[in-house]
Amino acid sequence: MRYLGNKTKLVPFLLETVDRFQETPGVACDPFAGTASVSAALKEKGWQVHAGDLMASSYALQVARVQLDGHPRYPASLLPAAARNGKREIGYHALLEGLAELGDPGDVDGGDLAGGEGSGRRGFISEHYTSDGAAGREHGRMYFSPENGRKIDRVRTRIERWTRGSSHSEAAAQLLIATLIEAADRVANTTGVYASFVKTMQPNALRPLELRPIEPTSRRAGAGACSAFRGPAARLLQSIGPVDLVYLDPPYNGRQYPAYYHIPELLALGWATPPEIRGKTGLIPDEAQRSDWCRKNRAADALRQVLEAADGRHILFSYNDEGHLDRAAIEGALRERGLPDSYEFHDRAYRRYRSDADGPRRSYLRDDVREHLHYVRCA
Repeated sequence: MRYLGNKTKLVPFLLETVDRFQETPGVACDPFAGTASVSAALKEKGWQVHAGDLMASSYALQVARVQLDGHPRYPASLLPAAARNGKREIGYHALLEGLAELGDPGDVDGGDLAGGEGSGRRGFISEHYTSDGAAGREHGRMYFSPENGRKIDRVRTRIERWTRGSSHSEAAAQLLIATLIEAADRVANTTGVYASFVKTMQPNALRPLELRPIEPTSRRAGAGACSAFRGPAARLLQSIGPVDLVYLDPPYNGRQYPAYYHIPELLALGWATPPEIRGKTGLIPDEAQRSDWCRKNRAADALRQVLEAADGRHILFSYNDEGHLDRAAIEGALRERGLPDSYEFHDRAYRRYRSDADGPRRSYLRDDVREHLHYVRCA
C-alpha cells in the first residue's frame, strides 16, 4: 500500500541497526506500526512483536501481516449460495476467488447494510466516492471507477454481514479487510494519498479490482505470539510492559493521517452506521485519531509522554530530518530517558515519497531526505 512514512525501503538499514545492539531476537513493541512493514520484518527475524497504531486501517494490516501466523479458514456462507457447492468451510484463497465473482447477474441473495448488495440502493462507496452517485457527482469525486466502487461495496458488505454474527473470527475478518484495503488502493484514482483525487481517470483506476492474497509472516520456532493493537502509543506501551526493544516511528510533520487516508479508514470501519462525511473529498469524523505528533507545538510533549511509557531495554527512535522536532531535542530526551553514554545516532538517505509534482501550491525542498535513527540503552 502506498503510505506516507512507509519504511519498506529502509527495513535493511533498520535491521542492521537493531543487530548492532541485540543480535538475538527478543520481544519488541512497535506502537506506530503504519503498514506494519517493520513489525513484519522483525517477526520474520524471530522477534515477538506487539504492533499498534491509532488507525483502524493500520490495525487490519497489523493483524494480516504480524498477528496471524497463517491463513485462517472461512465459512462458505460468505459466498453466494450458488457458489458454495455444499461446502461449510473454505480456505482464504478460494474465498477470494469467490468474492471476485460477487456482482454477477443474479447475485442478490439478501442483505441491506446501508446500500449494500441486494438492497436495491447504491452502495456507500459508489454513492459518495465515484461519479456514479449523486453525492459523488455533486462534488466531482472520482476516487474510483463506478465499476470498482460497486465491487468494493459488495465485498465490504459481505464482510460486514458476516461480522454481525457472533461466531465470526476477528482476526480472519481483519485479514479480509486488509486484503480489500490493498486492492482498493491499487485502483484508487489518486497520486498515493486520499487528500485529493485526480480529475481524470488514471490507467490504474480503470483496471478491475483484484483481491490479491496477503501472506502473513510465519512465526519462527520458539518465538512468542505476536499481537496487534489499535489505540494510542502510550497505552500500548503501558499494557505490554517490559520488552527488549521499543521501536518508535511517529508522524513527523503536519499531515494528519486520518485526513490523508480517510477512505482506507472507511473501508476498515465499515458503514453499517453511515458516517457523516464532509467537504469536497468526503472526509469522515476523525478527531479521536488526530495525533499531537502532527502539531508542532505539541510534538515535544508527545515525545516525553511516549518515552515515559516506554519500558524497553533498547529504544530506537526513527524520525525524518524535515520533522517538527530537531535532532538536538530528540537526542536530549533520549539521553535523559536512558543511559546517556549509550546514545548513538545513525542516518540514511532515501528517495522522497512524492504524492504530487512540484507546482504553484507545492514545492519540495529536495528529492532526497534522510532518516535519522536515535538509539539509547535503558538497562
